[in-house]
Amino acid sequence: MASNFRNLVTRWRFSVDRISIVILVALISIGVWVSIASTPAVAIKLGLPPFYFVRHHLLIIPISISIMVAISFLQSSDIRKIAAIGYVFCIVSLICVAFFGLEIKGAKRWINIFGFSLQPSEFLKPTLAVITAWLVSEQYMDRGFPGIILSAASLFLVAPFLLLQPDVGMTIVIVLTWIAQLFISGISVLMLSLFAIFAALSLWGLYFVFPHFAGRLNMFIGDEGDLYQVKKSLEAFRSGGFFGKGPGEGIVKTLVPDAHADFVFSVIGEEFGFLLCVLIIILFIILIIRALTKVMKSYNIFDLTVVFGIVFQVTIQIVINLATSLNLIPTKGMTLPFISYGGSSFLVTSISFGIVLAITKKSTNRAK
Repeated sequence: MASNFRNLVTRWRFSVDRISIVILVALISIGVWVSIASTPAVAIKLGLPPFYFVRHHLLIIPISISIMVAISFLQSSDIRKIAAIGYVFCIVSLICVAFFGLEIKGAKRWINIFGFSLQPSEFLKPTLAVITAWLVSEQYMDRGFPGIILSAASLFLVAPFLLLQPDVGMTIVIVLTWIAQLFISGISVLMLSLFAIFAALSLWGLYFVFPHFAGRLNMFIGDEGDLYQVKKSLEAFRSGGFFGKGPGEGIVKTLVPDAHADFVFSVIGEEFGFLLCVLIIILFIILIIRALTKVMKSYNIFDLTVVFGIVFQVTIQIVINLATSLNLIPTKGMTLPFISYGGSSFLVTSISFGIVLAITKKSTNRAK
């Protein structure tokens, strides 16, 4: 048994993308230092012990890394089964959130489990990406199988729960990911256009249904209302300069409520400077390109669709976080993967890249 385990680990070492693992370790390490620099001020302001968020961050890291590594050992067939179970878990959790969820800043998105606040909607991102890829690939192999219809049903079954929270941003992300996966799978231009038109009309409708969504858009377009966080974020980048003020020397974390999460990039810009900001962006770009480059070598439609979907989600999350900090788009609360504080986000991103590492392994005899 020990020999079999050693053989399994050896095969994993030679098949997994080691450069991606190095980049992931680098991003996680940067996230630890940023957490130490950014969260104490936020904790003190909330009346908590200075290193409250740091301890939570350090606790979630080994759990998340262990899960990511464990998933990277799996075969595609195993990932599909886990995704199916995860989808059921997400539905049950979203129902629980509707009745027993924690309300924070007017939104009910979290449930408390063993002292940790988890956001079930976060787990929908990799789960739906796998489910969509699975169903679409089945239709690709059997034209009589209604894979696209079933994937649409799985999406629209959970979307109302997200809008009830309300979480318009998450709803937009999973819908865009679904459309992107259909596009990469080779869906007809006509059907893709119909889905895109439907998504655009839905987005237009959300503007009139959800006042907070309309308010953020109006503030961005017309510079109306309170843009305090964005203004302080831009000031932080300007004051940080090329090399930054130094760890712990910034003030934006004491002024912006979400400096440790949604606006963590402004803390990095102020305390660590332009150099670290660019380094983080470069690491993300390399990580994304490697995932896409490796999966493009596969002729398996499931592999291609699921990795593209996950990479698309992560890219959207990165772009939204950075663009929000730089006032390039309306304010949307979204963490920076592996860098921001946030247990659910960190765990889900680890799961996502565990799937990517598993799918992009060099092994030629993986179960499909």
